[in-house]
Amino acid sequence: MLFSEKLKTLRKQFKFSQEQLAGKIGVSRQAITKWETDGGLPDIENIMAIAALFSISLDDLLSDEKSLHTISDYTYESSTEYDISRPSHFDINAPAAFEVCMTAVKNEKLRVRLASNVLQTIEKDYKVQIDEHRNRMDINIRKSENANDTTGKESLHIFISLPSSFSSAVELSTATRTLHLVDIDFPFELDGKAGKVVLQGVSSHIALNSNADMDIGADRLPCALEINQINATSVLHIPGCSKFYTKIKGRSNRVILSKDGKTSECHGDADAESLIELAGMNTELVIDHVV
Repeated sequence: MLFSEKLKTLRKQFKFSQEQLAGKIGVSRQAITKWETDGGLPDIENIMAIAALFSISLDDLLSDEKSLHTISDYTYESSTEYDISRPSHFDINAPAAFEVCMTAVKNEKLRVRLASNVLQTIEKDYKVQIDEHRNRMDINIRKSENANDTTGKESLHIFISLPSSFSSAVELSTATRTLHLVDIDFPFELDGKAGKVVLQGVSSHIALNSNADMDIGADRLPCALEINQINATSVLHIPGCSKFYTKIKGRSNRVILSKDGKTSECHGDADAESLIELAGMNTELVIDHVV
């Protein structure tokens, strides 16, 4: 099946109308119609949102698609690789970007790939500096005076591959429209901003300290998901079969469960293994059970 056919099949299996699906991923109904009639592919941000919503891998969603070059190929690229020999705590600082995608891999290489269809001088404007210490590795993606955050937010894509067996923990500092975590099985913490977060195959402890409203999609719940915000309203989309318990810290925070179009105060299941924790101040988290 092509992407258009898979999208229509999945939508009907989940009993969504085109308008309901459009609302869940933040596009127009006309966009859904276009994609279902083979009028084109969504951009990478929307493809990740669809995969997370329906709990399907990107490979399965796009395996038979003939137009993958529209999301996988970029006109301008820069790549840095580094061999890892021992477990390390990775401290990563990245500039403002349209997308940051972090994937755990089974080899021993750290790879940072910068890509864009707009930034012609990406190799000159962005440099990757790696400093290795005893049990820590600092990765700084530095921008030159010619680069600016406004352009980065519109057109810079950052792909980071980390060896799973040598990653003891990761701290990432960045401001990005989309943060995509794939197969992460080590503790991860974000400091900065992320408008949309996609968790795919993530099993570890995830902490999101984001000074922006977030739309979070997960194909499964990690063992713990901590959300720390101030004056924010965020939504977490999880499969309907997910079981979890909640913990609320800070002042004037609340967690709401949305299911079958109805909302209620959410306390979760005390016997569940997955934790959803909300901390900060004046923040609301809506947990959308996708059934």
